[in-house]
Amino acid sequence: MRFPKLFERLAALAPLPPEEWEKAEAVAREQALDKRELFLRPGDPADRFAVVLQGVFRAVRVSARGQESIKAFRAEGELIGAYAEMLQHLPSMTTIEALAPSRVLVFQTRDFQALESGHVCWERLARRVAEHHFILKERREQEFLDLSAEERLVKFWDEHPHLKGRVPQRDVAAYLGITEVALSRIMSRRRKRPE
Repeated sequence: MRFPKLFERLAALAPLPPEEWEKAEAVAREQALDKRELFLRPGDPADRFAVVLQGVFRAVRVSARGQESIKAFRAEGELIGAYAEMLQHLPSMTTIEALAPSRVLVFQTRDFQALESGHVCWERLARRVAEHHFILKERREQEFLDLSAEERLVKFWDEHPHLKGRVPQRDVAAYLGITEVALSRIMSRRRKRPE
């Protein structure tokens, strides 16, 4: 087994026999990416996904007006890919970019589908991952409806302390749906408040 810690993390989500994980390792390939290198760009086939072994990524959508929106950040142990496009057999509409030198374990969709047809554990794991991502999206949507930008910032850092110092301020602002100037003002106000 080449990636025992990753196996443990995934097995905590759904029962995963070690021999099935070894089959997955056999079809996966490790890929290194430099800072700012793209794992996926708009127009690429959405036929692969990866687990982050080391590093941090941002998933970005760009509007017709050229406005960048950060959909998500992903770090060690998390998945990257254009999942919605993959399900719909569409090309990627998302850019997935490394924010630091990174390593990922890449799976082709067809290889994962072969694993799924061979053992029920993969369907269970895929369902748990999909449920987790649905909850994250639902929570984020609710935060935009219920919380101020400052409250969203506090919640972001509470939930993602592992990203401190690893994600540029402009990207945090884009993720929160505010300008970098607005983020600077919020941070300045927070620093001036008595503890």
